[in-house]
Amino acid sequence: MDASHEKYLQKSAGPRLINASPHPALKMVVVIPCHDEPDLVGALERLANCEPPLGQVEVIVVINSSEKNSAEVALQNQHTLSQTTNWLAGRGNHWLPIHLLHLPDLPHRHAGVGQARKSGMDEALRRLADVAQAEDGLLVCYDADCRCSANYFTGIEAHFAEQPDMPGCSIHFEHPLDADEWAALEFGDRTPVQPVFDGIAAYELHLRYHVQAQKFIGFPYGFHTIGSAMAVRAWAYVKQGGMNRRQAGEDFYFLQKISWLGQVSLLTGVTVYPSPRLSCRVPFGTGKAVGDYVADGKLATYPLQAYRDVQWLLGQVEELWETGKPSIDAPDAIARFLGDEFLESVVPEIRANSGDLGAFRKRFFRWFNAFRLMKFLNFARDEVHGPAAIEEATIGLLEWMELPHPNSRGIVNLLRQFRRMDKES
Repeated sequence: MDASHEKYLQKSAGPRLINASPHPALKMVVVIPCHDEPDLVGALERLANCEPPLGQVEVIVVINSSEKNSAEVALQNQHTLSQTTNWLAGRGNHWLPIHLLHLPDLPHRHAGVGQARKSGMDEALRRLADVAQAEDGLLVCYDADCRCSANYFTGIEAHFAEQPDMPGCSIHFEHPLDADEWAALEFGDRTPVQPVFDGIAAYELHLRYHVQAQKFIGFPYGFHTIGSAMAVRAWAYVKQGGMNRRQAGEDFYFLQKISWLGQVSLLTGVTVYPSPRLSCRVPFGTGKAVGDYVADGKLATYPLQAYRDVQWLLGQVEELWETGKPSIDAPDAIARFLGDEFLESVVPEIRANSGDLGAFRKRFFRWFNAFRLMKFLNFARDEVHGPAAIEEATIGLLEWMELPHPNSRGIVNLLRQFRRMDKES
């Protein structure tokens, strides 16, 4: 085992959770957190029906709950465990090994999706290390309420093979937008009501608007961070300290740290289909946004002007390197956000530790990273420009990019166009 992987497993991972030896050709492990999920078998059936890849793959499911969760959650988890165990026993010898881990009483302080992903990914790393794949083996994140395209494994495998230096990727995703799409994907839950589909369309459009705006202004971290649709190499997982324990937003923080090691690519030839259901388990994210939409009938997003403000800053990077000062005055929002400290201490410190423009840019974007961008966008929305209606903002972005917008306006038509843009970018 490589020393860095051995050190990580000894220091940051828990004890071994799976006793069965991995297949000697294991190259990819899919990790699925499962908390209060009624349709795990449906998600696993879709994976098991995918095209087998060249290398061996296996799945680790982490059925988890907190010591403070309700009795109803514990009962659902136990039912899921029993139902899935019976399903696995009935399918016989299958090419896709699936391991069920039941962690019912996690300490409340750390319990949540971050801890569940970490437990599964640490175990996946250990199993890859057992077969000398702790360097280039793949750790893939999925969710228990998803479906996927039939080329899920083969597409991920080929994508990483084509880009041997790539630390990780974001996988294309599409939520079902109506009852027909829901039925076609064979979700096992009750079909959501139409306002839920409307809400997920608005939220997904917000996500795609945010990423396309970043790409257009030249921000280097313009990619989706969806926990059910991302994959990383084992070496990158170790180098960046593994998965965090955050109870929400764990995917955003994790994949942004991976991006500091190299370009995170977008895998567009594979599609993950997450469930659009409501959820109140975390204070933000998909389930919360859909619930808010159902309650209010609208969804606000970041104002387009905020991205224009960031574009000004990105355009000043070379001038900041050469002179330590911008060539023109900053827009009000970015000036207030950065404050005097930016030019008095931040820029001088970055310049002092950079030997050329390339090094300055790299250090600058480690400082003005995706975390700081989100802080600015929230500040600009809440304190300066105000929120924007999602339909108005996306049409404004298309016009700024000098691209046509759909002849028939509406959130779903705009979303379909932005999906195409993501696939083509």
